[in-house]
Parts: sequence; C-alpha cells; structure tokens
Amino acid sequence: MRILIAAAAVAMLAGCASSAISVRDAKPVPSDEVYAFQTKPVGESGKITVVRDSGAVGSGCDIVVYVDGRRAAKIGTGQRATIYLPPGSPNLGAGLAGSGLCAGAAIRTIAATVKPGKESLYRISGDMAGFYIGPYVDYN
Repeated sequence: MRILIAAAAVAMLAGCASSAISVRDAKPVPSDEVYAFQTKPVGESGKITVVRDSGAVGSGCDIVVYVDGRRAAKIGTGQRATIYLPPGSPNLGAGLAGSGLCAGAAIRTIAATVKPGKESLYRISGDMAGFYIGPYVDYN
C-alpha cells in the first residue's frame, strides 16, 4: 500500500512542471503586450527570442521579460517574444506580471548574448518551486 501511495505522489509531482515547446509551435506575443525593442537598432544588431513553456504550472500568471531592467514584453504560456538589440551581453530578466496571486516574486536575471546577424534563444520554464529563465535547448 505504501508503495502505491509513493508511486502516486511521484506521478503527481512529475505533472507539476511546465512542458517545453518548440519555437515554431509557440504563438507570438500579441503586439499590445510587446513594449520595447521591436525595431532593429542602427548598425549591427541581433535578436533574442524568449519562449515560455506550455502547461498548467504558472499558467494563471503572465511573465514580463526585461532587458537591462526595461520592460520588453509580457509573455503567457506557450508564447514567444522576439526583441532586437545591438551586439553585447545584456541582462535578460523575467518576473511575474504583478497583481493578486501573481505578485511578489523576485525578477530572475541571466547574462544574455547578442551576436550580429544571429538569433539567441531563451526559455522560461516553471515548476512548483517557481519559474526560471535560461538558454533554450532543442532536444528534438
């Protein structure tokens, strides 16, 4: 009996994580939820695409993507946002959009990479402990 209960608990916890989604399957963020970095800078530039996992975990809360502390886009589950930046290493952040149950979590940041003429991919994922931002890895 204990083994059955333990197996059920593990199965329930396994379902408590978001699911990776391919860049092409992610829907673009609506234009009214993109706030900045939508035009290519003068001179050399690259782009960053952020993909948010699909799934039930955190689906009731939108996440705001930041570049060097500036709001870039609000991204829901299964969505992607593309921003254009000059080459360099901007700080890429993600934080809860912010009201009611969706408030209070700290903004998580990483150092991103923007290379001229290239696209860098990043992923927002989540589990019962919170949400995370990191490089996007396509395992397929």
